[in-house]
Amino acid sequence: MYQEILQNIINYWKNIIDDDAIDITPQSNLMDDLSLSSVEMLNSLLMLEDTYGVVIPEKSLRHMVTIEDVARVLTEIVQK
Repeated sequence: MYQEILQNIINYWKNIIDDDAIDITPQSNLMDDLSLSSVEMLNSLLMLEDTYGVVIPEKSLRHMVTIEDVARVLTEIVQK
């Protein structure tokens, strides 16, 4: 499940960013590497909540620094 969620997140941000010069990997830092604003980050997380039918607790947000962090937290929530 983790790999599927990770790939979905990578594909989502590739579509949003739409810049071939930016290499989007699991280790990409959302703010530094992808230059996501806080609004873009929030919109992305809301989309993920809608897609997977879950609510990401506020306390989990501080643990989401990289794409793999987002996938890990989301996988944990989905599997509960």
